[in-house]
This record gives sequence, structure tokens and C-alpha cells, in this order.
Amino acid sequence: MTQTTTANFIKSIRQYFWAKDYTEVEIPYLNESLPLEPNIYSFKTTWAHKNKQYFLPTSPEFALKKFISKNKQDCFSISHCFRDLEDSNDTHTPEFLMLEWYEINKSLNELKKSTQKFINHFLPNLKFSELKLNKINFDNEPDFNQYFLNEVEPKLPRHGGVFITGYPAFLSPLASKNEVGGVNNFFRNFNAKHLTGEKNLFATANRFELYINGIEIANGCEENHDEQSIKNAMLSEQKYRQKNNLPTHPISNEFIKNCRQLPPSSGVGLGLDRLLKIINTKI
Repeated sequence: MTQTTTANFIKSIRQYFWAKDYTEVEIPYLNESLPLEPNIYSFKTTWAHKNKQYFLPTSPEFALKKFISKNKQDCFSISHCFRDLEDSNDTHTPEFLMLEWYEINKSLNELKKSTQKFINHFLPNLKFSELKLNKINFDNEPDFNQYFLNEVEPKLPRHGGVFITGYPAFLSPLASKNEVGGVNNFFRNFNAKHLTGEKNLFATANRFELYINGIEIANGCEENHDEQSIKNAMLSEQKYRQKNNLPTHPISNEFIKNCRQLPPSSGVGLGLDRLLKIINTKI
């Protein structure tokens, strides 16, 4: 059986998005600051000549949102990404390839459809289903993760794709949310995780995760444009890391401002190494 190489796969992806008139965006690899998100830790390097610290990208998101805030165009990026404090195994390494793209004036449901079309371009026989998580009233991330690992992941189909929705909003500060019980739920939910211990009222994020054959492949959402909520979330994460002696990096204020200037849009990040492995196994 002929295997698809990484180089040919990337070439095909570029041709796919160029044919749809998406603009490709290059991302910088040395960054003085980055978005600060729960459970995502950057690698740090030093410019010895200037004794200056830089941080490697954990995703192309910051560069793409900078482009969209100024140009209001559909766009994509294929880049190497780096994440520290994560295990290495058959489906994950500290350095990996990520495809990320954004669609202007598209809802989460429309993004799901375009994600399915993209996957079916390479896996035409793959079938998709949907799963909405039960409304369980978690007030912290570890409890939710334990529930997901024990109750959700083991029951996912081992053949086919499934879009999972219904995630608690406090897990996804960069996604817009479904309001439950008032406009301040986001702040209560997120602060409950790190600061106050207040009970979560279970607002849900406009977000999906895509699993194929039981493996997480992609994460998409409708974008949050609320500059203050994003800033509060990142400051809360920063305080949490400082309190628990966890590695952190400077928060990108430019990224926060760019989020405010985004047009209505949805975006998805997709792990190319994992998808290519599935394509080559043809399972």
C-alpha cells in the first residue's frame, strides 16, 4: 500500500485551501508573548547575545487572529507547534504539525460542515456522528477531565468521526458561550477554577472537538470577541500558575486586542500528524 508522505500531504492541503481562495499566513516562531490558556505550556528559549527570552508557538492562533483582525478574510496556516509538560506517545510529541483555519461570518455548525468536507477530501468513506455532553455541574477542570477520560472517551466509536459539543464554558475562554443564568456566568465559571471555589452554573461553550477512530483530531469554536473576558481569563490563569509554581509566559496584550477586532468568525485547529497516520492506516 502506497503511503502518503508528510510533504505530499501538506502540498495537498495547501492546494485544497488555495482553491477555496483562503489566504495562507506564516507565523513567527520566536515570540516575546503568547496567549495564556489552561493546560497549554510553551517552550522557552534564550537569545544569548541579548539575554532575551522567547517562547515557541503552541498553535498558529495568535498569528491568524492578527491577520483576520486587519484583513477580515478566510485564512489558514500550517505550522510546527511546541507544547511542554505533556507526555510523548504514539499520538503526541512535544513538536507537531498543526493546520488551523478561520472562516468569516460562519457559525459553529457551518464550521463543522466545512471540517467534515475537509476530512472527507482525504478520507471519502469516513462517516460522522455527533455527541452532546450531559449537563454535569462541574466547577473545576480536573473533575471534568476525570469524567471525560472515564465516561466519554472509552465509549467513543473506534471507527468513524464524532463531533463532541456541550463543553463547560470555563474550559474554553477563547470560545463564545451559550448564556445560562446571566451575562456574568463566564467570569464566575472561570474564576471558580482558580480563585474562588464558587459553584459552576454550567454555561457551555460554542465549541466542538472532533475525534476520529477514538483519537482527538481537531478543536473548533465560534470566536469570543469580549476583550475583557479574555483578559480576565488569562490573568486568572497567570495567577493560578504563579500560585502553583507552574511555568508561564508573558500574556500577549496584542492578541487580546485583536480578538476584540475580529469579525464574526469560527476557527479550528487540527493535528496533521494524527490525521496523516489515520489516512495511511486506512482504518
